[in-house]
Amino acid sequence: MTVTIDEYSQWNREKLSRQAVTRRSLLVATMAGAGGIAYAQFHRARAGFAMGGGRAGNAGVVVAGRHLSFVPGAGDVPGDGMAVTAQLVSKSGSLPTGLRAYVDVGTSPKEYGTRVEADIQHLVGRYAIPGGPVGSQFYAKAKITGLHTGTLYHYRIRLSDGTVTGDAHFTTAPGAPVAAPFTFTAFADVGTNTPPTDPKFAWGQDPAAVVKAGGRWPDGYFENAYTVDDPIGGTGGTDPSPAATITTLMGAERPAFTLLAGDICYANPSGSGLPADDNGILKSEVPLGTNRFNPYVWDVFLNQIEPQAAFTPWMFATGNHDMEAVYGDTLHGYGGHVQRLDMPGNGPKGCPSVYRFVYGNVGVISADANELSFELQTNTGYSDGAQVNWVRHTLKKWRTAGSGVDFIVVFFHHCVFSTAHNHASDGGVRAALEPLFSKFQVDLAVQGHNHLFERTDPIRHGKRTRAAPDGATVRPVEDGVTYVCVGSGGRPRYPFRPAPGTAAPAPKGVVPKGAQKLPEGQRYRGYRPPGGTDSTENNSENIVNSFVWAKGTPKAGKPAPRGDKVPESVDWSQVRYDGYAFIAVDVVPAAVGGTTTMTVRTLADALPGTGRSHTEIDRITLSRTAGLGTVTP
Repeated sequence: MTVTIDEYSQWNREKLSRQAVTRRSLLVATMAGAGGIAYAQFHRARAGFAMGGGRAGNAGVVVAGRHLSFVPGAGDVPGDGMAVTAQLVSKSGSLPTGLRAYVDVGTSPKEYGTRVEADIQHLVGRYAIPGGPVGSQFYAKAKITGLHTGTLYHYRIRLSDGTVTGDAHFTTAPGAPVAAPFTFTAFADVGTNTPPTDPKFAWGQDPAAVVKAGGRWPDGYFENAYTVDDPIGGTGGTDPSPAATITTLMGAERPAFTLLAGDICYANPSGSGLPADDNGILKSEVPLGTNRFNPYVWDVFLNQIEPQAAFTPWMFATGNHDMEAVYGDTLHGYGGHVQRLDMPGNGPKGCPSVYRFVYGNVGVISADANELSFELQTNTGYSDGAQVNWVRHTLKKWRTAGSGVDFIVVFFHHCVFSTAHNHASDGGVRAALEPLFSKFQVDLAVQGHNHLFERTDPIRHGKRTRAAPDGATVRPVEDGVTYVCVGSGGRPRYPFRPAPGTAAPAPKGVVPKGAQKLPEGQRYRGYRPPGGTDSTENNSENIVNSFVWAKGTPKAGKPAPRGDKVPESVDWSQVRYDGYAFIAVDVVPAAVGGTTTMTVRTLADALPGTGRSHTEIDRITLSRTAGLGTVTP
């Protein structure tokens, strides 16, 4: 039987109706164990708060994990507003009665001329297990409007007890017409390089279980854990904390905004959207059909990105690890995201992570691939076609004369096109989005899910139109859509699909020969395969082995519905890198009739053997005639 994430949430809600959460039970649960998880989380947050110049008041509360998000306005342009969200963390796990939060905004740290009161939201997660934990978190959320476009503003968050953060700043989106170049960055599948609080602080577990697990959460449960022999993320690798490093490197690009294409922090490590159960500490102790969930991973993640996200808007799409059937909502597992993050809310009704905004001459869409996926079907079809219709309407609107949009970027999680061994391509997402992308000339599709970097040649109607090697100029009007997978944001790495064999069967009618008998290949600037040249490995001149997910049928004994793998051979995989990387996209606007460009640079973290912190491994330029983005039906 197929069970959706909304049905899992309803199951959780019904169980909780027999386990009422009271203020006393909340405090008892959060203070369980030696010192309590609330106390431990407070000390972690206080360290970051102090480093950022914060001064504590008298209520024992600090402000942590500040992050910004665009507030789309007229014409989807977010020029006159900015959303600010931060976590309020206390020693006790609760807030003093009557505590209020404000955002002070001004043109300099000495001139905070405007005060905006923030709404304090209490996010409570109670897991439907006997004696289970209670997650209690507080978020201050404010939308600052009436700002001037293209203007630098300073801000701080202040509490009524005297607590105040250090200064931060942001620049509002430019008005039209846009002449100045700008850069944005993108990645996916990030996670954290630090685990949440040691379990001895967590749920008052049996001490023997804590000792059994080595006194901490087992590696990889709630933080990124790399194999010992990983040349980058391993203990002897070039970078033991890729997620944190990539985030820092992106900040050095001074982006106008950052896109994260799903799988944000991995508080839900299974990625299937199953009900939460943390009654045991080892994987074998979690009952079939349930999943570990630790809400305090969100604390770690928000602190990890604050040095960048407090100054640059971060825009999030949702991935499969972001389906959290915990909060008793009907938002398809995204109820926690709505409170922790700032979803613009201008997408189709009932799709909280689907939205759009325009920055300069670039239109950006966040799509929810979970709703379209054939691989993982816990959330498939929840909008009953509303999302796809909305995407179609938005693309048509932006490809109409006078829209001001030259380039269109869509970011989402499951891949339309990828040759990674673990997830490859999703047939459901491909069937829903690729025809629209081709018809309305989407320029760049940013994907995640597969923990590696891959760029395609331009594709139209499912077919490669031409080769676009490193350094190429692509003209999307004639050439088609470029797809990049940037699931290389920090999680343990995936390999590419091997050459055809028992574990990776070839498609029907394909007989492997020559280079295809070698292991999976890589292809990027500066790469030299061991003992040979580029021509000795899989590349776009050879048949590349891959697969695509079909809808399939429900599998007996499986807790969540999954699709079937269908082998396919592809010729569109142009750049393949299995390490950690992100993209920096440089946009150069132009007057109507001039040439406007969008250059996509791929920057790899700590490339083994280079001795440098990061290396550019690929670059292409997308080129259009400004003001002529109209598509004739």
